[in-house]
Amino acid sequence: MLELERPETLVSRVVDAIRQEIDSGRFAPQSRLPSELELAQQLNVSRSVIREAVSQLKSDGVLISRRGSGSFISNTPSGTVFRLPALHGKRSDLEQLFEMRLWIESQSASIAAVRRTTDDLKSMRKALEAMDKHPQDLVKSATADVEFHHAIAAACKNEYFVAFLDFLGRQLAETRHKAWENSALMGKGAEPAQVEHLALYQAIKEGDSAAAERAATLHLTAAAQRLSILL
Repeated sequence: MLELERPETLVSRVVDAIRQEIDSGRFAPQSRLPSELELAQQLNVSRSVIREAVSQLKSDGVLISRRGSGSFISNTPSGTVFRLPALHGKRSDLEQLFEMRLWIESQSASIAAVRRTTDDLKSMRKALEAMDKHPQDLVKSATADVEFHHAIAAACKNEYFVAFLDFLGRQLAETRHKAWENSALMGKGAEPAQVEHLALYQAIKEGDSAAAERAATLHLTAAAQRLSILL
């Protein structure tokens, strides 16, 4: 019997409850999901909440529709889409995203130092030059910042890794713009961030994994501090 504690966000809690049933094996792949009415009664929520939760699970590839038959568990019940969890009042989105970015990108810098090619270094250098050229243009600077970090990820030669870091980067797109905006208001402007970028690039260029990891850690810690986030 499904049970649901009362929520922060009803839809997300219904999604979690259904996923738990799937993970436990009670809802097997290709089996039919209970009807909207049955789920609404079991979980004590409205059918509109169930409908929205089911729609999200379909978007994530967890459920599929069969015309005239209802919703069924897919053959990939873990889903095909990565979605950040709702935090339910825990530590801030931004703090946790930056912390995850710090862990991941410090390692990617270390790997990039070993695997980077001449073309990878050219891509990084091109992004650095764009940031140097447009320090007051927040859109161009933030875009070049994304391209610099994407080039480091690409140098790792793992497409899954690049796709995940691109996803994470999209979650932080607004904060990158805000960081450049904050830098523009400071006395030294974007210079500190560019010094950090250059140190990171130089370590990767020299093939020094340990130095690249340290440079990435210093840069991301400083970037977080520029947004008043202490990691």
